[in-house]
Amino acid sequence: MFIVITGLDGSGTSTIATKLHNLDKGSILLHTPSTEYESREMIDTSVYKTSTMAHYLYYLSSVAYISDYIKKNIDISKINVYCVRYLIDTIVSHRVAGLDVTLDYSTYNLLEPDMTIFINLDEDERKKRITKRGKSTLDKILDDSIKREKFLKEFDSQLRNSYVLDNGKDDIDNQVEYLYKKYILNKDIL
Repeated sequence: MFIVITGLDGSGTSTIATKLHNLDKGSILLHTPSTEYESREMIDTSVYKTSTMAHYLYYLSSVAYISDYIKKNIDISKINVYCVRYLIDTIVSHRVAGLDVTLDYSTYNLLEPDMTIFINLDEDERKKRITKRGKSTLDKILDDSIKREKFLKEFDSQLRNSYVLDNGKDDIDNQVEYLYKKYILNKDIL
């Protein structure tokens, strides 16, 4: 299965993806942009300020790269792949930035996720986490409550085959284990 983990920055997407990956022996954990895209910080500052479209194309290319990498190197019928951020994140953030882009896997022949896990977290807790780790340029956009609401509405309208996990509960390990056993282990697509 190909499983995308998404949510607002600071919600715990990487942590949850790692927990799932650790439960799922033999699985693979990927991120977009991947390590091949080392210039991300410069893209998020200089390029974003000048051209939202160029910024979008950079992130879209990182999604295309991961999609092709998976298709060429991994048999997802036998090995589960967990991917932190993917096309939905690129589409949502750039729609909020004003681009008229759509969530369409077929146009660029992108691998479509079997499942998308949206990580939900109380806003005060999310802000604490982001402040503790240090805010990136794009993290600061979510400080604006109106833009943050736009992000959440866009995610809500774009999510397909999704499972919402509340990362603010004390029993997060139990929730992750339940998600893994009920849906992923049994390949019970939502």
